[in-house]
Amino acid sequence: MCVKMHDANIVVCRVSGKFETTFSKIIYICHTKAMSARMNLKSCLQTIIFTTFLIYSGNAVCQTSQILSENIRTLQVLKNSDWMELPVIELGSDDRISISFDELSHRNRRLVYRISHCLSDWTESGLSEQEFMDGFNGLPITDYRNSVNTTMLYTHYRLEIPNDDVKLLVSGNYEVTVSDGTDFSELLKARFAVLERGCSVTAQVSGNTDADTNDKNQQLSVTVGFSSLQTSRPEREIIVNATQNRRSDIMVTSLEPSYITGSQLQFVHNRRLIFAGGNEYRRFEVVNMYNYSRNVDRIDFFDPYFHATLMEDRPHWDYIYDQDHNGRFLIRYNRSDDSDMGADYLFVHFVLRAPHYLGGRLYLDGDFTYGSLGDEWEMVYNDRSGCYEKAVLLKMGAYDYRYLWVPEGSSKGMTFQTEGDSFETSNEYQVFVWFRQFGSRYDRLVGLADLRMAK
Repeated sequence: MCVKMHDANIVVCRVSGKFETTFSKIIYICHTKAMSARMNLKSCLQTIIFTTFLIYSGNAVCQTSQILSENIRTLQVLKNSDWMELPVIELGSDDRISISFDELSHRNRRLVYRISHCLSDWTESGLSEQEFMDGFNGLPITDYRNSVNTTMLYTHYRLEIPNDDVKLLVSGNYEVTVSDGTDFSELLKARFAVLERGCSVTAQVSGNTDADTNDKNQQLSVTVGFSSLQTSRPEREIIVNATQNRRSDIMVTSLEPSYITGSQLQFVHNRRLIFAGGNEYRRFEVVNMYNYSRNVDRIDFFDPYFHATLMEDRPHWDYIYDQDHNGRFLIRYNRSDDSDMGADYLFVHFVLRAPHYLGGRLYLDGDFTYGSLGDEWEMVYNDRSGCYEKAVLLKMGAYDYRYLWVPEGSSKGMTFQTEGDSFETSNEYQVFVWFRQFGSRYDRLVGLADLRMAK
């Protein structure tokens, strides 16, 4: 069955059953005639296929949360509700981790959560629940509200940890699994960390690297002071991991120190700490459906949902300055006092005009992809138009994004192909320091450096 839309002679074909917000069915959007002259995408949208949203899989060593159900969207794990902060709270402080997400219906499902304690590589630790938490697992999420005046119905859920029912007792990685309270199917995994400051961590970044000088790369130097830790084998009992812009695919783990001087570990001239500079993130904003915002070419309503077509992107060859937020996103609807319930969902159409790159795949990247390099974020090349395309269901707000090239046989995204690499780029770097004393059953998070280069 096909339903004609209101613009551009587009038809939506229902493959089977009703058109539901579960998006478990494939929706074909095709042209019945040539696109109207006012559409910049032209034949780039001749055939767009929205496939089933798959599991957001992430590398196990970074704080990559995962969505496990196609009906769950906009998962956010924030420290004290601050979208610019890492989801890391201090042990014994008043800090809170807020976990929020949308379930695409108004059914008000009974959802329950379970907390696990993990090692630095996100495998479960050997601690029992009584050792890492004061409280009970399997409790329901009681804070939920329905969306208001939105074309796509959803229920917004919110959970804070610690709370009146649960207190955390030790540092380390924590994973919160949210499940359906009826059939116990897992819906998402939210990850955060608890820090107990047991060492000092200082980090510096430079464009003068062991690979080049003020060209394409940046290199970290790290010093860890461990005088407060009781260790006779710091090179074995202290684990140091580092990454750029919270990315899981380029996280370097178990770094070996260059020098041990007194009570310090020094990581200098370490080629594993050389990162491609990349470029500043691209950005777009949709804060209401009626006024075009940053990098948005047009917004259309194709019954029953809105579609936003972004300006056509092109590869960057030179450094381009911008006040980006290094991959983050902020939910915002400027006509509501409560964006969590008032912001609508829409299909965002990304288009990159570029040659068809061979020998790999091209992906969207940003915090909204949850570190995934999976099919749900892969750009598809249209030979007729000479463009890469992707349509993604997102909630209204401001988003940073970019395109990553992943060569065949690799699991790491590269920026050189589409964004360019420059030592001038204002990146962020995260350094995590773990301590596992001989005989211990878990990793303590004892140090953290969150280095933000000036814009």
